[in-house]
Amino acid sequence: MTLFRILPARALSQAAWLLLAAWVPALLTAMWHPRRPTWGPENAPVAEVTWSQASGGAGQVLWIDARSATVFAGGHVPGALSLNEAEWEQGLPAVVKAWRPGVKIVVYCDDRACEASQSVARRLRRELGLDEVSVLKGGWRAWLEAQHSKP
Repeated sequence: MTLFRILPARALSQAAWLLLAAWVPALLTAMWHPRRPTWGPENAPVAEVTWSQASGGAGQVLWIDARSATVFAGGHVPGALSLNEAEWEQGLPAVVKAWRPGVKIVVYCDDRACEASQSVARRLRRELGLDEVSVLKGGWRAWLEAQHSKP
């Protein structure tokens, strides 16, 4: 026995209309909701680098601290610039002024669980079109550990 023989045609038609009635608003919401998730490559995670990868090798590094200005004032990587989502407009001009072609940008925040560095790095890529942006694996804590392990 097939499903079509068990259920009358009217019941199948009604089920199809119910599915369509639920699917259309869901699709419209997913496409036009102001807080919809981005599904494109602009939301993909930014590559992480270790402290030794970021600080070693050729080329200069522009350090971006994605933590709040208060936390930044309490300590940061020497030469780092403060740029976070809450104070984006105030911090961005200093980053634009300091960046030069060929300079790698490394963004960091407190530690591995901190999402602020990924958010700032993606926004730098999206708004300024910068490709050489990465995130410091382990963040500020990784930098502190590297400083304590130096001979």
